[in-house]
Amino acid sequence: MDAFQELLTSVAKAHDLLTHRDWQHADLSALVRQVLEPYPAECFEIEGTPVLLPQKAVVSFSLAIHELATNAAKYGALSVAQRKISISWRLGDGDESTKARLHFRWAEHGGPAVKPPTKKGFGSRLVERLLAAELNGRSTISYNPAGLVCEIDAVLDVDV
Repeated sequence: MDAFQELLTSVAKAHDLLTHRDWQHADLSALVRQVLEPYPAECFEIEGTPVLLPQKAVVSFSLAIHELATNAAKYGALSVAQRKISISWRLGDGDESTKARLHFRWAEHGGPAVKPPTKKGFGSRLVERLLAAELNGRSTISYNPAGLVCEIDAVLDVDV
């Protein structure tokens, strides 16, 4: 029940960010920092170019970041003292049919050795399937022994 409550809180916070911009866009940096508020700030290295996420991407990204952080707290880098998660993104030009392409990366360091799960849970399915479908892109989760890496390549309907 607590996990569900935290998920709803994450969605509510994403909607709160949208209200500051007439429900059209939300700043990706603000979204990342807001979702990660429950965790110690020193655990994260966050960097990226300014990006305003379109409305339909805001909740999807909020859920994905929430699930990545929750899993990191249970099994990954946030579950131990010597921990670090690098989060970065950049916005690039799309092709002639798209306006922009977002490249987002979550990389865990210093956590326990990572092993691929025996079955996919809600969080990994959400990140790999729903997020990719919702954002017309792709997302991959790599279970590297040194740390989990999630990469999201999404098409955004914003001008670069």
